[in-house]
Amino acid sequence: MANHTERIGVHHCAEIAEDNNWLFREQPVNDVGIDAHMEYIESSGRPKQLLAVQIKSGTSWFKEEKDGAVIFRNIDERQYNYWTSNSLPCIVVLYNPDDKTCIWQKLTTETIERTSNEKGKGFFVRVPRTQVFLDGLANDLLLSFTNLPEYVTNYNFLLSQIEFMRIIQNGGIVKLHSQEWVNKSSGKGDTELIVDDGKSITKYSYPYWFPYTLYTDVFPKLFPWADFSADEDFYEENDRDTWLQYCCYYDEEDGEWLNVGDTFEEFRRKLNPIRSIDIIGEVAEYMLVLSLNELGKSFLTVNEFTAKKQVYTGARPQGI
Repeated sequence: MANHTERIGVHHCAEIAEDNNWLFREQPVNDVGIDAHMEYIESSGRPKQLLAVQIKSGTSWFKEEKDGAVIFRNIDERQYNYWTSNSLPCIVVLYNPDDKTCIWQKLTTETIERTSNEKGKGFFVRVPRTQVFLDGLANDLLLSFTNLPEYVTNYNFLLSQIEFMRIIQNGGIVKLHSQEWVNKSSGKGDTELIVDDGKSITKYSYPYWFPYTLYTDVFPKLFPWADFSADEDFYEENDRDTWLQYCCYYDEEDGEWLNVGDTFEEFRRKLNPIRSIDIIGEVAEYMLVLSLNELGKSFLTVNEFTAKKQVYTGARPQGI
């Protein structure tokens, strides 16, 4: 990058990155499409993220805009292959020196589109105006950005919850407590795990929203290694009220409830294990006990194997 405008863009991005605790390393050697590397190091000294950055500076990059996104064009097949197959997650940053606009987008097979309705030879990327480099939201997104294969991402997701699985395996108790705002399409609510390892009880919050998705659909995806059952003590009073309503009638003369259907125990066995308590029609409250399903049990077995040094791991089959 030899011209003055491009240098301004690189320096501006470097300043923003350093102000947000990212190490910025310019790549001065001209290559296919990487101008710098950005690395985030946690306060403990542990590296957390490493990104490859393509920087485009100048007003000309902002001349085309549609639906709140700047259209970044002039991407050829070579650049597409380089970015989408790179061992590092790649992003593009567009900088307008006139108004200091600085926006970004991931460079992936999902964000890079082929021209002419997927029939052209070139490619383009929509860079949303709302994706400001490097505000708080962008910082969080970039820290979680990865181009690892799906199986690695999924393995790491399970690995992040392996301690909960081990506690259950060792006889501890893990409960899911959640309150869903049932009248909000935003998916707002509160979700936490209550973990009792036999020595102490610890709570872990999940500060996420799940738009347009029922929490009964969220739970199995958030904890795919678990089966769910109702916490009988938590639901007892609500279950009993429901049982009285459907399986009993109140004898006013004798002043007592008479059972005319299933017993309370029979009635409870027929209830959905993933059920909630209705709170004035606004909130559905859940208290569920987690147990290991087949995925959870198998993951613990696989992880135990992969965590230990094994012989013959360098052996590979040879064709005959």
